[in-house]
Amino acid sequence: MLSFKSRLDSHFRLAAAAATGAAAVSTSSSANAAVIYSGLQNVPIFPITDNGGVYFDFEAPFTSAQGPTRPTGWDVNPYASGASIYLNNNTAIVLAGATAADLAFGTPITAASLFSGTGFNGGVAIPAGSTGIFGFRFASNNGGDPLQNLYGWARISVAAAGNGNVVDWAYEDTGAPITAGAVPEPGSLTLLAAGAAGLAQWRRRRASV
Repeated sequence: MLSFKSRLDSHFRLAAAAATGAAAVSTSSSANAAVIYSGLQNVPIFPITDNGGVYFDFEAPFTSAQGPTRPTGWDVNPYASGASIYLNNNTAIVLAGATAADLAFGTPITAASLFSGTGFNGGVAIPAGSTGIFGFRFASNNGGDPLQNLYGWARISVAAAGNGNVVDWAYEDTGAPITAGAVPEPGSLTLLAAGAAGLAQWRRRRASV
């Protein structure tokens, strides 16, 4: 009959193997569906009367430019302190009526969402003095098929007076749907490393008994 220590050792080995398998599945899934997140940016949106707002290319390496200078492959141009928005001819935005929708956190952004036509030029349904999320799709210009639609979201702080800000944004780089506010999940390998460290500590304690 196995001793209590042997049974525990066997249990921890099986748990570690299961965690390794889970990490492998997670890594494979992440490779097939990757959310690309900007991190906090807080890029100011100057009113159109000052310089025409700020132009964004959401794809890595995340270029932006203030005023009339437009980065190559730009996607979205928030202006008028974030209360209005202009899109290039490869981008569409999720609508609420005739304006860009203020999406609740977790709202799916998919091919079935109600999108504007490309080249939309209109208002954003985010109340002044608050922060909200709009959803969009755009054609990738970062390699691969230039006609592939990618889905994303951007968070905008709309100023009650003065300048607004583009807080952050994310998109799904495989063409899969995304939910408003979604950011990359922590890797399972971190949990696996913590489990392995715990197992090693337990063994050291058993050895010292």
